[in-house]
Amino acid sequence: MSKSTHGRATTIMKLRLLFHEYYLEGPQSLDVPERINAREFALQTWEHNWHCIERRGKDDSGKETRTGCGKSGKSFQPLKECPNCGSGEVKSTSWIRHVGYRSRDELLAGLANSAPQSVYHSAAFYGVPIAAHMHEKEWQGAELVFDIDADHLDLKCANDHDAWRCNNVDCHKTGTGTAPETCPVCGNSSFSTRKWICDKCLNAARKYTKKLYDDFLVGDFGFDPKKIQLNYSGHRGYHVRVRDPQIYSLDSNARVEIVHYVMGLGFKSDRVIVTEHGVDLIPSRDVPGWTGRVADAMIEFIQDIDSYPGTEKWVPALKNHRAAAVDGLKRTRPVLSKNVKGVGVKSWQEIAEKAVERYGSEIDRPVTHDIHRVIRLIGSLNGKTGFVASSLTRDNLDDFDPFSESIAFNQGTMKVIFHKGSNVPSFKIGSEVYGPYTKEETVELPMAAAVFVLCKGVASIE
Repeated sequence: MSKSTHGRATTIMKLRLLFHEYYLEGPQSLDVPERINAREFALQTWEHNWHCIERRGKDDSGKETRTGCGKSGKSFQPLKECPNCGSGEVKSTSWIRHVGYRSRDELLAGLANSAPQSVYHSAAFYGVPIAAHMHEKEWQGAELVFDIDADHLDLKCANDHDAWRCNNVDCHKTGTGTAPETCPVCGNSSFSTRKWICDKCLNAARKYTKKLYDDFLVGDFGFDPKKIQLNYSGHRGYHVRVRDPQIYSLDSNARVEIVHYVMGLGFKSDRVIVTEHGVDLIPSRDVPGWTGRVADAMIEFIQDIDSYPGTEKWVPALKNHRAAAVDGLKRTRPVLSKNVKGVGVKSWQEIAEKAVERYGSEIDRPVTHDIHRVIRLIGSLNGKTGFVASSLTRDNLDDFDPFSESIAFNQGTMKVIFHKGSNVPSFKIGSEVYGPYTKEETVELPMAAAVFVLCKGVASIE
């Protein structure tokens, strides 16, 4: 076993032990979903289970041929070839699906025994949740779930703390921010990425979560707040579950329509912003739905116009007359200010469509419309950070601080060594900021900070 592999194995064993102790103590934060016996659970493990596919046949001369050895095993990294015979036909996964539990005690016992990296359960209810094939599970309905993640928000802070590396063994070019479509050096399209978190990421995700909850779920759809559950994901975002039996039977198509509405897709500004008797008009805020919301969407868009990358002819006019445009839209009865020179009704309509596109709550679309989707178990540990996927209320969402309120490991310290590769950016735990750290630097950190960098895969136990 190489030194790096040994370090990875030791690190995983330590993390599994810590996660085991967390679940063994029976954390009260663990939120057992209703009708637990009707849910499918999915576990993401620390190791990868691999299987080498054996194929037998005959060549053109009739001689028997064989590829692969049929052996299976576990590894601490995904494999590209069989360690036994070298075959490239290897299936590797870190997932265990179709797991079932009948009670909280059974769930906790199972999690303490396996100490998985991450735990998920279905939003759906099934007659036979442990069946291996979807058509055998007997779908009985599903909660309406939303995932708001900083990954989908195209945030500038990603350029400061995210990183990528080309997976071509002859290249290994590295860079910061989001990985390009192809490597600028070798043209390869496969990359390893490092996703980091900061206050800016989580504040942006929080903003869209509040919009989803306040404007759409409660405001437009009228769901009872008592039937909406919020939680921090333990990493870069938030989850929202609507636990209202009225929507359980909605099929995928109906959920797609909800997604489109929440994101403002298909908004037709020429039906909203019109000219009457020579005056350009915009609807009042008391009009239901997107029609009455468009003025506020435009205010937010115009206030942030400096970050807009477009080059439409109305962009300079909005920058030069930003205050006048915003003042008009903020009135009790919003107006399109005539002081914004050179912007006519067609331009206002374009601005409205861009504003709605940005204002709509940014959600991970497949999570909501997939009626078989699994979502992270509230109160479980997120293996990408070691943080708790914490339950929240709407009242405490505004002031929630994941870097102090979702910490699971507060006792003791641990010495870690940072890996080769790109430098590790700074991060916050509690009120303290740690890092940045350089390659192969050895540091003794408080347990929560040490677990964070170990889970992130940027360090190993010294």
